[in-house]
Amino acid sequence: MRPSTSLLPLLSSSSRSTYLPLSRSLHATAYRLNVDTTKPTSIPKTKSKFITDRPVKVDHRPVFPPPHNPFEPPPPPKQYSDLTLRVLHRINKMAGYNGRRRTSARESGRMMNGIVDAVQLDKAFWYGECDLPKTFHTFFAVHLLYVLVTLVRLRALHNDIPNPLSPLPQSPLPGPPGTTPPPRSSLYDTMQHLVAPRHEYRYQQMLLTHFFNIVENEIRLMLGAEVSRDSAIRRRMVEYSQRWQIAQMTLDYSLGLSKSTQVEEREGADAELASWVWRLIFGGRGSGENGQGDLVYPEGEGMVEGKELQMAEQIDTIVKFMRRELKRLESIDDRDVIAGNVGRFGKVRS
Repeated sequence: MRPSTSLLPLLSSSSRSTYLPLSRSLHATAYRLNVDTTKPTSIPKTKSKFITDRPVKVDHRPVFPPPHNPFEPPPPPKQYSDLTLRVLHRINKMAGYNGRRRTSARESGRMMNGIVDAVQLDKAFWYGECDLPKTFHTFFAVHLLYVLVTLVRLRALHNDIPNPLSPLPQSPLPGPPGTTPPPRSSLYDTMQHLVAPRHEYRYQQMLLTHFFNIVENEIRLMLGAEVSRDSAIRRRMVEYSQRWQIAQMTLDYSLGLSKSTQVEEREGADAELASWVWRLIFGGRGSGENGQGDLVYPEGEGMVEGKELQMAEQIDTIVKFMRRELKRLESIDDRDVIAGNVGRFGKVRS
């Protein structure tokens, strides 16, 4: 098992104190590892280093939950009899399947699965219509947008919601709203409610942990099996956790303008949100010498000519999509949310 590079240590007080400048783009050029610029560039024939001056192409569905070793083939699924499954389900429930921490981890995992599924179903929009490069940076930015929209709803949860006592088994994807069974008494949950602190529902933290577990897995795949140093992984995890914090803070500001008491600020809220989408998703496309902004395409690929002229309408479509999904999530009952029954994201262009 590889050493842990969990997000939680990265969010300590020491790591939070160093933020990237707000003016820094959320898209960066490709990584250069151990490159000596004083010598002619050449790829050494060694398996201990991985050197690239172009982004690695990312064109696969991310695995969730991510494996311990992304370079090993997945193990064959195990088959159990119906009797064995019933016994295991009963033991699992007795062992705390519906404990609040396990519920938070499990149901936020279903939400993360829904996010991964939504991005995959809308690849034609993100990578086709918007012509975004199929790189790790785009993967991070697009999935982060869905995560941040979901977090807006999770941040509104309180800790006095009755435990949903989820059934076992259940779908790995979010269920439709309104399908959560009515509250019922549970001796286990009653005892836990008496002794547990009020912050036992940790949906925000768990969704972010799920997301950054995927990010770590994709970073390992991007760097390749040749890079085995966890310091290289951790350095990038710190950088992308800082990017998340900046994106979260600036999105909060943009959405906060919608609730402002000043009319001119409310009227400018969508423009501010559009600017946020332009920086996060499009990397400032339309600027720079070639009009690509800070977007960097894999070797042999590039932006389709004239795509920057279509960007304004695409940004408007994304802003409307975010507003639509925020309103949909706001309408869902708290019990459905903690039960993971938040429904599915719609298409960006609908």
